[in-house]
Amino acid sequence: QGAFPVDNNTYNLVQMLASKLEAIEVYQKYQKDADQQTRGLIDTLMQQDRQHAEQLVQALSQKLSSR
Repeated sequence: QGAFPVDNNTYNLVQMLASKLEAIEVYQKYQKDADQQTRGLIDTLMQQDRQHAEQLVQALSQKLSSR
């Protein structure tokens, strides 16, 4: 509000999305050095974060389209 171009809720959605995208990038880096068991865990976590990122994109899109 005021000096910021977006409201606090929109900002929070953007930040949460950025965090998920950064996590996915980190998982991809760690996956290269992981053993098979750890790779399976990383795959699961990455899939969950991708789903969360998609949900955040949808929420952000709805929030921006209602402005």
